Amino acid sequence: MEIENVEFEDKAGEGVHEKVIEIALPYLDKSNILVAGAGQGSLEYKLLKKGVLAENIKAVDYNPSQYKLKSVNIQYCDLGGSLPFEPQTFDVCFATEVIEHLNNPQNLITEVWRILKPGGMLFLTTPNVHSLMQKIRFLFSDKFGWFHESDYLRSGHIHPIFDWLLERMVRGKFVLVKYTSQAFYL
Repeated sequence: MEIENVEFEDKAGEGVHEKVIEIALPYLDKSNILVAGAGQGSLEYKLLKKGVLAENIKAVDYNPSQYKLKSVNIQYCDLGGSLPFEPQTFDVCFATEVIEHLNNPQNLITEVWRILKPGGMLFLTTPNVHSLMQKIRFLFSDKFGWFHESDYLRSGHIHPIFDWLLERMVRGKFVLVKYTSQAFYL
């Protein structure tokens, strides 16, 4: 299948999608995949380039009109509510750089748990507020990068997701495997 040629305004941090795909790729063969908070479809495009079939991917987003891929099914979904799928529908869910935008981040974890098949995998990323640079910034300004008022107005970041908070949210549902980056932009 020929992959459409599309330009994206990639809103995830540099290399985030590539690293997540590198980690997830061994688990994606013939998987039924959900991309929660799909944005323009940049992650899905990269999955297609790696050989994942479009018919194996479903995408949801609060603003599906921004979605640029014609080959992948996109539908409206407010991730603050129920995901519009039956229980145990998907093998894999991606939620990259999404959870920090939600008023109730726990709801996303609970809903993904509900729609994943037993043994299903959630690949979740969020800005790293534990890096040395973030800690120094907080020490001197009382603010984390990506989470001050201007960031909220520009990108909608609401909640920094700390490691201990994520561990609490996934407890009893998912096994947490961490990969962290020290990337920091002023």
